[in-house]
Amino acid sequence: MSDKRISVAPMMGMTDRHFRFMASLLCDKVSLYTPMIHVDAINQSDKNFLQKENKDSKAVGIQIAGNDPVAVSHASKVIKNCNYNEINLNIGCPSERVQNCKVGAALMDEPKTVGQMVESISNACDLPVTIKTRLGIDDLDTYEFLCEFIETTSKYGCKHYILHARKALLSGLSPKENRTIPPINYPRVYKIKEQFSDLTIEINGEIKDASEIKEHFKYVDGVMIGREACNNPLFLREISSSVYGDIPMEMTDFFEKMFEYILKESDSGTGVHFITRHMTSLFKGMPGAKEWRNLSGGIDSKKSNAEDLVRLMKLFVEDKATQH
Repeated sequence: MSDKRISVAPMMGMTDRHFRFMASLLCDKVSLYTPMIHVDAINQSDKNFLQKENKDSKAVGIQIAGNDPVAVSHASKVIKNCNYNEINLNIGCPSERVQNCKVGAALMDEPKTVGQMVESISNACDLPVTIKTRLGIDDLDTYEFLCEFIETTSKYGCKHYILHARKALLSGLSPKENRTIPPINYPRVYKIKEQFSDLTIEINGEIKDASEIKEHFKYVDGVMIGREACNNPLFLREISSSVYGDIPMEMTDFFEKMFEYILKESDSGTGVHFITRHMTSLFKGMPGAKEWRNLSGGIDSKKSNAEDLVRLMKLFVEDKATQH
């Protein structure tokens, strides 16, 4: 059993409120985040935008992107009145669109600006501030560069860092390639924790097994998992039992709560597919997995009404239950 933190990374198009509802059923101790939201989107809309993003869910972290301490401060004042328990600064996204806005990983070589944003958040609200970043960018990838980034930003009040254990290449690679081509370097994250023992250091990058989580816990304060949580949601259930020592929710109860959620959201105007697309891998590696994928994530899930789709999904789940 562990009391260390496990979180699911903020991921565009993936960790929306529907995914987070499902994830919290599978492991209620895992920390969750919104996808990245630019501070301009927050400042140019009303707070209903943020409240809707996390309605009917436990308090989660919100990941923001920006480069202007004043704009970040204004957004933080909006955030503090909504259902969020942490503000995470994205200093790690390497996508070209994000770079063009001079946010994300492109800010790694401007630690003073990042620090000023940390300070502006702390002055605007009392939510904890965290930074998610890489080990470096392009040729700025030495251990000394990373240390300088952490030393500078921590002076402005950041005490919690989530390190994706590889650098980012800001040109020549797609975001997907940036998740796999730059080599992983877990020992460097461990070394950072040794040097900055007073800071909270979490590790992220290609962590796909509960035994790996336990190994990382020997060296750092927490683990952030990424796409494995979306591609194999039952990994979260495994974390609940094998890492935290909890008794996970019975799968029959889990499906019942998901079906209730689908019907409730449908009554409010949510398209069923926006929810069921997160459920397509729940039978991964099991008999009937393809049929379930087609049912929950295929074209029929976009055309079916909620009642009909839930009825078919219930029949599938009940049939599988009788086979075990």
